[in-house]
Amino acid sequence: VVVGSGPAGLGAAAQLNKAGHEVTLFERKDRVGGLLRYGIPDFKLEKWVIERRVGVMEQEGVNFRVNTNIGVDIEAKQLLNDFDAVVLAGGSTIPRDLPIPGRELKGVHFAMDFLEQSNRRQAGDQLPAESDIWATDKHVVVIGGGDTGADCVGTSNRHRAASITQIE
Repeated sequence: VVVGSGPAGLGAAAQLNKAGHEVTLFERKDRVGGLLRYGIPDFKLEKWVIERRVGVMEQEGVNFRVNTNIGVDIEAKQLLNDFDAVVLAGGSTIPRDLPIPGRELKGVHFAMDFLEQSNRRQAGDQLPAESDIWATDKHVVVIGGGDTGADCVGTSNRHRAASITQIE
């Protein structure tokens, strides 16, 4: 069994399957792909690429189970009873916070919350209006200069932000 369907989980499942193992992959969200699907915007990775790869893996025999949160829906020790080996590839879901004045103010968001919403919107999902994050007509400040920061800048630009400042 592989827990997590991001890049590491998909890679592990594919390799184990090619080595002749029967593989089941669990994903807690509603679609396979993890960071590939929810963290990387379509302008960098179109989601049909993920769908194509998952389709190939399914044809090769990998079993995918979405909407299954290990530790919540299935006890972790149950995996040890049901499977010969367990690969944990859950990724990091806890963002690093900045303990600075103003962090608690409205309009300050973690990158992955912003990017996941944009990716879900792009996929046609309906989001609750009260928690919807948009950069449209706002003055956006992105803290961080890595890939995730660049994705936030690109997404804010596509939202037509009034201005975008990136700090590294």
